[in-house]
Amino acid sequence: MRTPKFSLAILCCFFVLAQSKLEFVAEICRHGARAPEGDTFGIEYEKGPGMLTPSGFRQHLMVGDELRNRYVKGMDKSQNLLSPIFNPEEVYVRSTQVKRTIQSAYSQLLGMFPLGTAEELRFDQIDVAIPPLEISDLEDITTELGIDAIQEGMQPVPVKNYGEYIDSLIAYGGCPYMMNEYYRRIDDPKVWQEYDDHFRPLIFSQIAKAFNLFEDDLSFMTIYKYPDSLFAEEFEGVLKRYNFTEEEWSIVRSMQIPLFLPRLSSLSRKILSLRYIFPILELMKSRMGQDYNKELLKTFGTPKFLLFSSHDYQLSHIMKFLNPENLQLEHIEFASVLIFELHRRDTRVCKDSSEDACFYVKIIYNDVPLKLPGCSSIDCSFNEFRGYIESFGITYDQMIEICFSEELLDIPNYEELVQLIL
Repeated sequence: MRTPKFSLAILCCFFVLAQSKLEFVAEICRHGARAPEGDTFGIEYEKGPGMLTPSGFRQHLMVGDELRNRYVKGMDKSQNLLSPIFNPEEVYVRSTQVKRTIQSAYSQLLGMFPLGTAEELRFDQIDVAIPPLEISDLEDITTELGIDAIQEGMQPVPVKNYGEYIDSLIAYGGCPYMMNEYYRRIDDPKVWQEYDDHFRPLIFSQIAKAFNLFEDDLSFMTIYKYPDSLFAEEFEGVLKRYNFTEEEWSIVRSMQIPLFLPRLSSLSRKILSLRYIFPILELMKSRMGQDYNKELLKTFGTPKFLLFSSHDYQLSHIMKFLNPENLQLEHIEFASVLIFELHRRDTRVCKDSSEDACFYVKIIYNDVPLKLPGCSSIDCSFNEFRGYIESFGITYDQMIEICFSEELLDIPNYEELVQLIL
């Protein structure tokens, strides 16, 4: 009796897939595996503290390759979103101003637009494409390149990043209110006491032994660098400081998100998340043919693919903000990927329509489709998605007003705090 139902489910699923056309994709990702940001506690990482490791490069190259399979090659012709040769009108990439997120973005883009896929020179351009300098090995270079514009047909893709003080979207200097609140909360014992009380009897003794510390010298407010080092070391397999049991290691991993979330209030968490989601929402409107916030998108244009290369800190707040009903998030892995897809229902009525009813949104975290509150199904109608974002009660203009309702405090260790945030 189960087989016919199962077959029917497959047919229904195929029918739904066949009845949509992908119009837009946005991705928010965490950088790949890296060395610890600060003290590496005696472990040497070739590229230095905070930098992507070879494993991290590989992770994002593979992410990019899979995105090429899904959105460039297109397993289904209706999903052929992007041109195989990079088109700046189709793709916009923005990173925080941190080396590992920029490296991750470039690695991912190399997977999406791999070697050997770039546009080539015509033969009559070989003798013209020479700079106004005396090139000592000109003949060797031109022979090696042939008609490749760059070695091995690489496609360079621009990755935008802006200083912390001026980025109004994915950095913090552009929102003094949020930065000030972070500064006030990070050293407030009252914010952290409940977490200290919860985790101290569970894992503090083991962490202290791993780093030859006294347990009484640890507090949840200042413990971040120790589990952070453990995560990096565990991933790279470079050292076993302590023989954690499976249950103990699960507790260490579960500390990551509580180490981030209390740094901001509920209001600031909304601001942080909306600074990422507002551009995504407006870009969806632009791809649908609806009116959109042109001021907000003036630096973006209207691309089909948007990539924000970011950190576990931002993803933890955004996932908490989205609050999916079908996923209990316990840890943000290296190279985690949150994807927003806009689909047009591929019917005769919707072919050229800009009506909300013709579109739906899929949100996918590390290949798990998310069911948002307020959405009737995983395929969230655009009207439901927009309604859910609007239900938080903050418009883009109100967000900007809140951000600049305070002047940035004179924070003596500002750069250090920014690194902790990121």
